[in-house]
Amino acid sequence: MQSLWLAGHIESVASDGIATALAELIQAGTVPHGARLPTVREFAAVLGTSAGTVAAAWSALRDRGLIETRRRGGTVAVSPAAVPAQGTVTLAPRQWLAVQEPHWAAIDLSRASADPTLQPDLAPALAAGLQVKHLHAAEKEHMIEALRTAVAPTWPAQVQAWTTAGGGTEGMLLALQASLHPGDALAIEEPTSPRLLGLLELLKVRAIAVQCDYQGPLPQSLRAALAQSPTALLYQLRAQLPTGSALTAQRRDQLAEVLADYPHVVVLEDDHMGTVSTAPAHSMAERLPERTLLVRAYCRAFGVDLRTSVLGGAARLIQAIENYRSDRVAMTSRIFQGALAFLLTDPSAVATLENARQRYAWRRQTLTRALAERGFKVDEGTGLSLWLPVADETAAIVSLASQGVVLGSGSHCFSGDQPQPGLRIAISRLPDDEQRIAELAQLIAEGVKRPRQEGFD
Repeated sequence: MQSLWLAGHIESVASDGIATALAELIQAGTVPHGARLPTVREFAAVLGTSAGTVAAAWSALRDRGLIETRRRGGTVAVSPAAVPAQGTVTLAPRQWLAVQEPHWAAIDLSRASADPTLQPDLAPALAAGLQVKHLHAAEKEHMIEALRTAVAPTWPAQVQAWTTAGGGTEGMLLALQASLHPGDALAIEEPTSPRLLGLLELLKVRAIAVQCDYQGPLPQSLRAALAQSPTALLYQLRAQLPTGSALTAQRRDQLAEVLADYPHVVVLEDDHMGTVSTAPAHSMAERLPERTLLVRAYCRAFGVDLRTSVLGGAARLIQAIENYRSDRVAMTSRIFQGALAFLLTDPSAVATLENARQRYAWRRQTLTRALAERGFKVDEGTGLSLWLPVADETAAIVSLASQGVVLGSGSHCFSGDQPQPGLRIAISRLPDDEQRIAELAQLIAEGVKRPRQEGFD
């Protein structure tokens, strides 16, 4: 069975999307009985997804009797005629799969995306956004006064200037473009978010790794990185992905002392979890305001449809961003800006945000405790994911995927050639059920087999 042909029939690269599409092909006879399927790793590479995702799809299909793995013949399709009867009720392929899908496979444990059930209703916010001044005006307003007034009290430091962008990724992309040129070097914490590493690759910027612990980048590692002449330093301010670390005030001050010897280096701070985080934000803007830029996203707090992030910091960097956007006739919608201002000040929205903080914290604490009870040394952190070092990352991911548990790859969080194996466990979509979370911890313990005790330090 040719991988490229098969991939052409897959619309969604989520595990259930892969399983659904392949089940329909097998049941229709398009993929005939006995046809050999590609290996998990091969098909994952063709689809551009993880081996764990494909392994979970293969596991779901195997549970339904639609594929089988033979000792020397690999994994092959099984004719629908060979599938045991499922009762007297006949279901369409998609319906049948939905009924049989293992419950953990339906929960996103690989990406630290927000739980939409914990986000506020956008209708009142958008209605408020329609009331902002100057709608339809041709003149650009990169940040309306109402949003500036709402944001300022929540910011960790006084800043020289403000602007807005689309989502957090666009905001950080603009910050990087304002600070670097293709071929420049950037000092970046390690491990770090694959999203940030993807932006560096897009901009053709060379990464210089700065080792970190749960208080932020290590001063001695930063000094070593700065000796290699980077143009800027980039780190996540809190809720760090993948470890959940948060920069402390003491560590910020230590880093500021190191940076004092390198006055040309720009400091970029990524606050991707923003106001939904329970950890305080200790920004370098309190120490180095003339060269610090903080990018705060609100997607996890208020939803991905409110595509507005706020950037605050050094005036020269803000001006460079606004010049760049103006040249391309770009501006963040006044309606969205007004909606965000409403959400930051409306009592009901604020209460919803506080509930989200508490629910995320409970889920994080509950899974951390359940893993500790099974012999894992895991730091709770402050974010929407836990970091679990393992001896064999691929084996653990595939083993867990066979149980319907799809976790994120830790090795994708490193810029260098020697990534540390680990698992990223998203806690954001976990059920508010201690028993089910304990069940997940047990599955992880069985999938990993032997916990490593070194942890991330």
